[in-house]
Amino acid sequence: MTTADTHSITDFVLGVIRDMLNMPLPPTISPATPLGAGGFELESLAFVELTVHVEREYGIRFDDETVDRFAHTTLGELVNGIRARMADEPPAPGTWGDTPAPGPESLSLRDVKRLLALSQVIPATDPDDIADDADVVLDSLTVVWLLYQLKEEHGIALEFDHAKAADVTSVSALHDFLRSRAGLAAGAEELRGEVVGP
Repeated sequence: MTTADTHSITDFVLGVIRDMLNMPLPPTISPATPLGAGGFELESLAFVELTVHVEREYGIRFDDETVDRFAHTTLGELVNGIRARMADEPPAPGTWGDTPAPGPESLSLRDVKRLLALSQVIPATDPDDIADDADVVLDSLTVVWLLYQLKEEHGIALEFDHAKAADVTSVSALHDFLRSRAGLAAGAEELRGEVVGP
């Protein structure tokens, strides 16, 4: 990656942060500025939102452990982590974990909690504060948003069966439902790709 790439990534990240904070950024920003306390003062939900924007823009993926470390990460470390993922370079030791391949099996309960917190289906600043058995009420708009995020973040495209979804009343039930539907969709995709002989 070139210096121009670094500037471009930095500009993109700062633009997202500025939009999230809804205010001008201070002129004293440097690569050493922390994302969390003592810097931009971002909190858990903001890290999730920042992750979604970065992953979508650059076609990369951060695992949950990496996102959890954003509170102790600087702007420069984040930009370098994005660059390394874009170049498929090995992550720096102790900084960036390996990222699982997207797919139905990679959809964790925490992923579902992140999506629910980000969409404010369950108002929470930290996905870890959401109980596994917390109530979930899915309206049509929320379903559309969830399906979009599943495709963007996990590469999972599926049709949502509203009749069966009526039984989904908790976070863990939604997780099970999405994984089962995603697994069925992946299996159907594989069958469509097979050539069937006479």
